[in-house]
Amino acid sequence: MIPSKIVGKTNGENWIGLIDGFYSIVLTLLVIELPVIILKMIEKIILVGNFQKELWESIITLGVLLLGYFAVFVIMYDIWSYHKTLLFDAKRLRVFAITTGFILFLSSLTPPFYYLVNHYALEEVLGEFKHHPSLILATIAVFGIISIIYLFLAALAKLEKRQPGQTPEKREELEYMLESSSTKALITVIIATISSLPSTYLPPPIGITALAITTYFPINFFKKRQRR
Repeated sequence: MIPSKIVGKTNGENWIGLIDGFYSIVLTLLVIELPVIILKMIEKIILVGNFQKELWESIITLGVLLLGYFAVFVIMYDIWSYHKTLLFDAKRLRVFAITTGFILFLSSLTPPFYYLVNHYALEEVLGEFKHHPSLILATIAVFGIISIIYLFLAALAKLEKRQPGQTPEKREELEYMLESSSTKALITVIIATISSLPSTYLPPPIGITALAITTYFPINFFKKRQRR
């Protein structure tokens, strides 16, 4: 359909299929480079020659990498759930359409940047580099992308909350999404800072796993006190 026609619609049904399909592709792209990583580990085992020792080390390394992939998967799933919830009964479809374009674009950047994180982290594990500066930059990029996405979601929730015609239940839901999205954006920045500083450096996937764990808890730094 012509983009201008979609933007002008009075409901968000045209976006449901696009959002579901887009996030499905993003989640699939997360693990598309796993065969390359496994092959690199096999090459190391063959070159070193100590099969038993290197095999166990490779299994442990692969398990750690899979934990990181699962953490990013959980975060992207959380973003998808927020994004799709905001879609239903949206009032400002034109603003939503423009913002959704930015959110989907940023989401598509997550797999390639996290691939770089794993690539440089694997080089550290294999002993090729120590505290690779590119690893720090790639890690900051991943956290930065996630933080910006949560801020966009918070802005959409705030905008929708101000629209006339919202039911009390819907306003309460939007208020929660605004506060929780803002909280997750702040947590992402905090974890990124801790993970990147030399004094508190956290090797992957500790930081991203910690962020994924927070998505399962109702953490809210911006909750307003209920009035009587």
